[in-house]
Amino acid sequence: MEEALKNTLIGFLDYLKEGLIVIDGKKNIQYMNNYAKKLLNVENPEGRLFSEVVKNNYLYSLISADIKKELKEEIVIDDDIFLARVLNINGYRVIHFQDITPFELYKQAKKDFVSNVSHELKTPITVLKGVVETLQHEDDPQVIKTFLEKAKNRIQQMDSLINDLLILAKLESKEEKIQKKKVRLKGIVNQVFEDLQHIAGEKGIKLINSVSPDFTVYVDEKKFVILLKNLVENAIKYNKQDGEVEVRAGKKGGMVEVSVKDTGIGIPKDSLPLIFERFYRVDKSRSRSVGGTGLGLSIVKHITEAHNGRVEVESEIGKGSTFTVKIPEGG
Repeated sequence: MEEALKNTLIGFLDYLKEGLIVIDGKKNIQYMNNYAKKLLNVENPEGRLFSEVVKNNYLYSLISADIKKELKEEIVIDDDIFLARVLNINGYRVIHFQDITPFELYKQAKKDFVSNVSHELKTPITVLKGVVETLQHEDDPQVIKTFLEKAKNRIQQMDSLINDLLILAKLESKEEKIQKKKVRLKGIVNQVFEDLQHIAGEKGIKLINSVSPDFTVYVDEKKFVILLKNLVENAIKYNKQDGEVEVRAGKKGGMVEVSVKDTGIGIPKDSLPLIFERFYRVDKSRSRSVGGTGLGLSIVKHITEAHNGRVEVESEIGKGSTFTVKIPEGG
């Protein structure tokens, strides 16, 4: 092989974001690319015994394994997961390994998601099954009415879950483009308050719109309504009887800050990092009693990030919580 071509190939292998190691029959390292050197924290490994250079039991077992053609194995290096391939070529053992940690995390997230959705649907379906079985043998109109009301509530619960799942799916896939325009925030807040007034009225919750009439935001109006509706609805549901929910807005350091403050039960400090995860509930028994899908705050987070922003929360047990959405002033 010409020297120039050889150097070109080695340069290409050093460019790869994958590890490559070549070992001879005496288990001496003949070649290791830059990615492998950095990952394994070694310098000048060529010509040295593999066991002296690399202190990783997973990789060493692959070197020692008795294989004829090819071996594939998942190995762990510094808590990350790699797919390793080992081949024997012309008396040399070639080890190639690729970081598959993101893929493994995705698989686990997908598995957890399916499990959570199944769990969320199981309860209303079980109730509906019981309602149908009861109605098959019931003649009392009042009892029938009561059980039909139960069925209606569970159907609404499943409908809300499916709608929230569709919203999340579209946000995560970026199927719908963010279509921003300048809108008056006070009008959006009034619209959300009007939609949720019936829920607030049941608990005597006072809804306060403290946004200035001329305060504008550059957002996708439809999605921002969904965001605010989720925050305000949570603030109502987890509030105290005769409590308050207030929406404020301001500008600071080139960012628009929209806050939803409640006088509710508050969130434990150790739960704060988890509340934006899908289906996470601080108090499962209370969450089920007030309704909801467990997806609202995850939707809030995705919509905020789609606007190149972030969402923050401050909370104190027994005094309430404040969720603040921060997005760039100019979009």
